[in-house]
Amino acid sequence: MEFKDVIYGRRSVREYSDKKIDDDVIKEILDAAMWAPSGVNIQPWYYVVIKSKEGLEKITELMEEVAIKNKSHLEERFSKYPDVIKNTLNFIAKLGNAPTVILVFRDKKDYSYALPDDGVVQSISASVENLILSAYDHGISSCWMTAPHQANMGEVFREKFAENHGKLVCMLTLGYAKNTKVAKAPKRKENKYEII
Repeated sequence: MEFKDVIYGRRSVREYSDKKIDDDVIKEILDAAMWAPSGVNIQPWYYVVIKSKEGLEKITELMEEVAIKNKSHLEERFSKYPDVIKNTLNFIAKLGNAPTVILVFRDKKDYSYALPDDGVVQSISASVENLILSAYDHGISSCWMTAPHQANMGEVFREKFAENHGKLVCMLTLGYAKNTKVAKAPKRKENKYEII
């Protein structure tokens, strides 16, 4: 696949087939994430891959609570679109039946000795971008999620999945898309750059 096909073809997917992702493929995708650039080369990311039945049950239980806590926010934001509210809450709670969920944490609680906080988040975000693009290149769909933050539950996820690490940054669902029809890309906003 050409790189431009990866960039323009990737979509956020919210419904997955039952097909599992091979461990070797997961490792290749994670390796791509490790090769992201980072400020002062601190590589501040830590990934927790959840694919066992027990782990997925544990994360789904938490996500059901996340959905409840996000309901009022979604009802306010999408008041004219009840189907969007319903579908979004269902995805948050059930994660689209994704066979793999990845939690992304800061590796350490404090990087102030090397880099300001926004630089840490930028570095981790670059790593996540590498991961989802590599996944797509392997035929695997994903969705980058921040719902636990909107529910103020990031600390709960850290305590349950990465107690000795820093804050939760985001989570990802990974799997083979249930619907193979490619969704239409959302329109790109204009006037988002200038060349001087």
